[in-house]
Amino acid sequence: MPPLIIRPARPDEHAALCALFAELDRFHREVRPDIFVEPEGPARSPELIAGLIEGPGSTILVADDGGVLAGLATLIERTIAANPVRPERRIAEIDNLVVMPGHRRRGIAGLLLRHAEDWARGRGIVSLELGVWEFNAGAVACYEAAGFAPTTRRLSRAVAPA
Repeated sequence: MPPLIIRPARPDEHAALCALFAELDRFHREVRPDIFVEPEGPARSPELIAGLIEGPGSTILVADDGGVLAGLATLIERTIAANPVRPERRIAEIDNLVVMPGHRRRGIAGLLLRHAEDWARGRGIVSLELGVWEFNAGAVACYEAAGFAPTTRRLSRAVAPA
């Protein structure tokens, strides 16, 4: 069997990419159905996927395990605007990262994260950032093991009806 490789996704892999995104979406819906809902149609159109793959400031990296897409990471280059107390910054944001259940605990997420760092470095970006839901303890542990550390914390509170 060919070795697992990390490579850029291709637009013709839309169906396989959507299966990976569907796993990510399912997990979030199960834990927070108050925030995440089942889409009525396709959650990600071929045009959206192609735009992420072919766009000048984004990519989707995939873990290809002998022709089966086992995981993905979506990367987006962002510019954080300057303000009076903070200079402008260019970052690479990991917008999504998912590994299919049957492929977990094999180091695939770590490989995707290392390749994400290579992608950022190749663009002259010095900061790789991501957001993670507090309920996703497995992802938090994975990111911390890869050297990510908290920089901000976002809190929320429901507003009671009048």
